[in-house]
Amino acid sequence: MVEPHPVSVSTPPPHYPPPEGEGKQSYALSEAEGKPRLRRPASVLTATWLSAVPGLGQLYNRQPKKAAIFLLGVVGLFLLTLNIPGATAELLAFWKPRGSAMVLLSLFLEIVSLLLFMSVFFLALTFWYDAMHDARRTAQERNGERQPGGRWWWFHR
Repeated sequence: MVEPHPVSVSTPPPHYPPPEGEGKQSYALSEAEGKPRLRRPASVLTATWLSAVPGLGQLYNRQPKKAAIFLLGVVGLFLLTLNIPGATAELLAFWKPRGSAMVLLSLFLEIVSLLLFMSVFFLALTFWYDAMHDARRTAQERNGERQPGGRWWWFHR
């Protein structure tokens, strides 16, 4: 005869304190006193506007690695954007197209270069906006105004 399995009793999970930065207030221990002191909440507006310079908002939110990624990413994309027209001009100067078919091909190359320039420029602007958005979201999460979500803003939808 088969015995039925005992009915499992579900117990609620033990109550743990929320991870640092998730509550309305976060405490840090003072080294000298050993007593908890209230940490100043992050200003959402300050974090957002500091990110007008990519990475400063992340530094304000105490995220130095992310600040370096945003700064290098935005500066690198803008430098790449500035080099696209020069690279195209160098290529056409080296090539020296002759004849109507070659001139049309060089015009096509100029159009492709312009589209590439605009695409990389808008990618740089998007990355810059992402730095501002990330700084704002992180400050809100640190203050407890928003539930922590995914790592990057496009995963929050």
